[in-house]
Amino acid sequence: MTKRKVPLKISKLLLIFLLSKLLFSFPDDIKASLWVERHHLYKKSSIDSIFFQAFDNNIEDVFLQVRSRGDALYKSDIVNINQNIDKDFDPLEYSLMLADLLKIRVHVWINTYLIWSAESRPDDDNHIYFKNYDWIDKPRNSNNDLSDNRIFISPNHPEVNQYFEDVVRELVSNYPTINGLHFDYIRSQNNNYGFNDIGVKLFQDKYSFNPSNIFSNYEKLGLTAFEKDSLSNIWDKYNQRNITQLLNNIKLYIDSFHPNILLSAAVKPNPREAKNRWSQDWIRWINEDILDFVVPMNYGIESHLFIDNLRRINEEILNIDKVIMGIAIYNQDEAAIAQKIILSKYSGFNNICLFSYNSLRDNKIDLNLVRYEYLNNKFIIED
Repeated sequence: MTKRKVPLKISKLLLIFLLSKLLFSFPDDIKASLWVERHHLYKKSSIDSIFFQAFDNNIEDVFLQVRSRGDALYKSDIVNINQNIDKDFDPLEYSLMLADLLKIRVHVWINTYLIWSAESRPDDDNHIYFKNYDWIDKPRNSNNDLSDNRIFISPNHPEVNQYFEDVVRELVSNYPTINGLHFDYIRSQNNNYGFNDIGVKLFQDKYSFNPSNIFSNYEKLGLTAFEKDSLSNIWDKYNQRNITQLLNNIKLYIDSFHPNILLSAAVKPNPREAKNRWSQDWIRWINEDILDFVVPMNYGIESHLFIDNLRRINEEILNIDKVIMGIAIYNQDEAAIAQKIILSKYSGFNNICLFSYNSLRDNKIDLNLVRYEYLNNKFIIED
C-alpha cells in the first residue's frame, strides 16, 4: 500500500492554542487520558478540536477509535474503509500529524471481536459479516447470531486470530509512529457464547466431547455435578486461551519489529468476572507482561461498586502502575467524576482515562468544574 503525505497546514486557531492555555489542566498528581469515538474522526475540523482540547487540558494520551464495526478509519488493503470518510482523507494520518506537533501520544483503539451493533444486519455486501460468515460466533443451542443487537466473530475459529494479526501488521507497518495499540472487545460476548461451528468441532476433536452437552444434557449422559464442572472448566480455559493467544502472538511481533509501540486493552473492571463471564483473563495479561497496561472500564455510578472494583484489582495485580483507571463522564456529574478520581488516587491509581470525548464535545461536562471539585475534596476520603 502506498503511503500518503498530509500537507502541514496550521490554522490561526491552532497557533492561538499553542501560545496560550485556558484555565483547566489536570493537577500534577493525576495523569489523564481520553477515549475518542470514531464519529469525531470523520473530518479535519473535528480532529482539530480533539487535539486542541487535549492539549489545552494537559491530556497527553488519546485513544482514537480507528476500527469500530469491522471497518477502518485509516487506509487499508485488508479492512473496508468507514463509509463516512472522504476517499481522499486519512483520519489516522492527519491525527498523527497533529499529535506529533502537540506532543500528544496516540493509541489506536481497535474493536477486536465485535464487528456489528444494530437492530439489523449490515447493509454492505462487502462487510466481514457476509465475506466471512463462518467466523461468526454463536450462542449455545441457537442459530441466531444477532443477540442484544451485537455480532461478534469467534476467537475459537482458527482464521479469526490470524486475520487480526494481519490487521495489526498492516496497521503498524503503514503507521509506525503510533504510540500504542489499544484493544477493545477483546473478549467473548458472554459465557453463553463461543459456539462457533468450526470452533466447537475443533474442540470436540481435541477433547472428545461436545461442550454444549455439559450444560444441558450432563445428567442424561450420566455425569455427576463434579464431572460436569470439570468439563466446564476445560471449555472455559479453551475460550480464555484462544483470546490470550492472539495477544501473545501480537506481542511477539511488536517486540520483534516495533518495540516502541505499547500494547493495552480496555477490560471489564471486575477481574474474576471478566475471566469467568467474558473469557477475558486480563490479570494474566498484566502479570505475565503480555500487555504494557490495561484500562478497566470502571464506569459504575455508585461509589461502593467503584470502590469494590478498585479493591479487587489491587488484590490481584502485581504492578498497579500498569493500570489506567477508566472513569465514565457520560453518566455522572462533575462532583461524582472528581470523587472517582480521588478514590482512584487514594487506591494507588494515579493514571486515569475518561470515557469519553463525546461528553466534552457536547458540553455535558465542564472539566474546569471537575478540577475545582477535585482540588477542593482531594484530602477528604468518604466511607
